[in-house]
Amino acid sequence: MTEEEQKNPHSKMKLETNWTSVLFLLYFHMCAMFGLFLVITAASIKTTIFCFALIMFGVLGVTTGCHRLWAHKTYRAVWPLRLFLICCHTLVCQGSVYDWVLDHRIHHKFHGTEKDFYNFKRGFSFSQIGCRCVNGNVDYKQVANEVDMSDIEQDKLVMFQKNFYWVIMPVVSILLPINLPVAYWDESILASVFVVGFLRVIVLLQCAWLINSATIVWGLDPLDKKSADTNLVFIVTKSLWPQYHYLLPWDYKSGEFGTYGTGCSTAFIRVWAATGLASGLRTIDTDGVKAALSRAVNTGSPVLHCLNEAHSLCADEDVLDHSKHR
Repeated sequence: MTEEEQKNPHSKMKLETNWTSVLFLLYFHMCAMFGLFLVITAASIKTTIFCFALIMFGVLGVTTGCHRLWAHKTYRAVWPLRLFLICCHTLVCQGSVYDWVLDHRIHHKFHGTEKDFYNFKRGFSFSQIGCRCVNGNVDYKQVANEVDMSDIEQDKLVMFQKNFYWVIMPVVSILLPINLPVAYWDESILASVFVVGFLRVIVLLQCAWLINSATIVWGLDPLDKKSADTNLVFIVTKSLWPQYHYLLPWDYKSGEFGTYGTGCSTAFIRVWAATGLASGLRTIDTDGVKAALSRAVNTGSPVLHCLNEAHSLCADEDVLDHSKHR
């Protein structure tokens, strides 16, 4: 074994290129580029705004829905909100909520190993899109069996979408969005297909993929003094992301793209909590962190274990107490 292989054992595992996936993604991205060209030259401003709105809804479905609600259970939501988020996520054309959550839980459980299909140690390009162009060396079913999905399987709305995904997705994500500009403001079929169809889907997919590859964007280096293996994040600031998110993924304030306590997704969750659509927002305050660190020092228990015990299951003080307005 060479010195480089000893330092980076993941580098010795060769992956076979899946040329079908390569050509498929290449075709879709070329169509999306043509859609961008049509935005500049031919599509109406209404179509562009409509496409942007669908992208915003799709991102909301992934971030506040798949990621924070279902994958990490950072809050609870009533069924109308869950239905809305499922519809938003369907716009992304990334598979069912169940499959997304399963992949992301695998990503967290085996982060930085060959069982993590988005292994950040192989670089950003691999984590973002390259992993979708190769055949993995790990048996997916075997890895999936190691992840607990019982809570998701009890959500009837999620399981309904999973069972009927290939009936729901073409209608919600393709037929209705593409037909609306043509029917309501006489947009050309060509512009609607390539702008509302291809361009919107590719932008949404890239945003969704970035959730699993953002560790590299924000500088997660296993040899860095501020890596995920250090507890410095709790002493300095919880905005030292993604170190904080990978230690305590259940904090609803932890954003997908390097933020903490800010951003549209966090704001929407707070609004939903204020209106009674969401509840049980999970987070931990400064006093809780101090108490957990003190307990870890006094008892010798792992810091992560103490932090999990100390977390507060409550809405922030800045979230309105909607019970007062009933």
